[in-house]
Amino acid sequence: MKVLRGAFRFHMIGKKLQKNLKRNRNFIIFLLLFSVLLFSMAPSTISNEYNTSENKTFADSREEIPVELPDFYLCRLEGIIEPSLAIYIKKCLDRSETSGYGLIIIMDTPGGLEASMRDIITKMLNTKIPVIVFVYPVGARAASAGVFITYASDIAVMGPSTHIGAAHPVNLGGSQEISEDTMEKITNDSAAYIKNLAESKGRNSKWAVDAVRNSVSITAGEALEIGVIDYLAEDLDELLLILDNKTVQKLGNTYILKSAGTIPEEIRMNFITRFLHIISDPNIAYILLSLGVLGIIYEFSQPGLGISGAVGVLLLILGLYALSVLPINYAGLGLIILAIILFVIDFLMSLGGIPSIAGVISLIIGSFLLINTDAPYLRIATSLIISVAVVISGFLILVIRAVHRAHRIRPVTGKEGIIGGAAVVSSILKPEGQVKISGEIWGAVSETGKDIKKGTKVTVRSIDGLTLIVSEINNKERKGG
Repeated sequence: MKVLRGAFRFHMIGKKLQKNLKRNRNFIIFLLLFSVLLFSMAPSTISNEYNTSENKTFADSREEIPVELPDFYLCRLEGIIEPSLAIYIKKCLDRSETSGYGLIIIMDTPGGLEASMRDIITKMLNTKIPVIVFVYPVGARAASAGVFITYASDIAVMGPSTHIGAAHPVNLGGSQEISEDTMEKITNDSAAYIKNLAESKGRNSKWAVDAVRNSVSITAGEALEIGVIDYLAEDLDELLLILDNKTVQKLGNTYILKSAGTIPEEIRMNFITRFLHIISDPNIAYILLSLGVLGIIYEFSQPGLGISGAVGVLLLILGLYALSVLPINYAGLGLIILAIILFVIDFLMSLGGIPSIAGVISLIIGSFLLINTDAPYLRIATSLIISVAVVISGFLILVIRAVHRAHRIRPVTGKEGIIGGAAVVSSILKPEGQVKISGEIWGAVSETGKDIKKGTKVTVRSIDGLTLIVSEINNKERKGG
């Protein structure tokens, strides 16, 4: 009996377990699969951790082996920082990295466009080779964007009587006026940017932020004293001696500079890049624009082969290209184009110079408005604008006078140039004969039908085909002549 009861209880427990298993079957399957997956991943995880640690050990051992760097390229960052200069510096960095050379950038700049500056800095930071910035020659400066580039360098050096600073953002918006709130945001962004550069290179971040917010500037000696730069050097030779045996760590590599006695190979701008860099100066661009205007004016005043017009259009296009990379005010550009139109209308319609006067006024106003920025190095010099206005005004006066004088002169060629002209009878007119006028012999006939003796002066009254109708000059005409 007890055995039967025990068997019955065991049978009931089995039924309950069977019901529970059916209810939680999915959950149990999930647990089993998860356990299998966990155990299958464990060996690979351990292996990966081992491989990772092995790779780190190899990388660390590789980093501990420094690379000697005996060769250097040299390039020059001079003038306003704009797209063509940024392209040149980036090419220098690419060439240095490919060749395994260090790069020395000799810099003298008043600043430039922010986009071009950031392109250069991004390339500098992501280039594996050491980049040395040398503010040189004597009297050079690293202002505005130049401050950021100096801070981005691996080694910063300044020459005698040089200075650095004034990195406050300026309004480069052209015709778009920037509000105070927007300018504050731009300033905060620039301050954070240069602070990051300073901290990544171990330089004075407090002064860097002050240079951005308050436009402070300091001398080379002060820059060295407060940790803005690393060294002072009198010239390139002393710079190379200072750099010798210095260690630079960059992007996981360690370099030992072996610069003593080396002669850096200079990477020069090609002709096109140099030309584009030169004309990107606002004053040069304005001169090209003005010469283009003069060429077009001369072409319309003295129609010919079109050479002056073609040269004028070419200079005008170059000037407009140079202005396209600068923050121009389109209202100012529109006034300059209006001035050109007024000059052309005056010559085509001979309106006596009134449109030209309006054109000169439009040119002057447009020139002052053309580049509306707070950056002094991007403005057109006032003296240049006045000089160009005076030259164009004088040119217009001379050309307009010459055009009106030409309109008053009687034609000396063709039918109009012969009628009314004086001739001399070369063979007696009976009433037909020949006369000589302007060195040419013409057939002639007497207007009155009377004979006219040889050598008599006559007047051409009209032309009938190739025959001149003439009459003897009377006493009244002789007195008037």
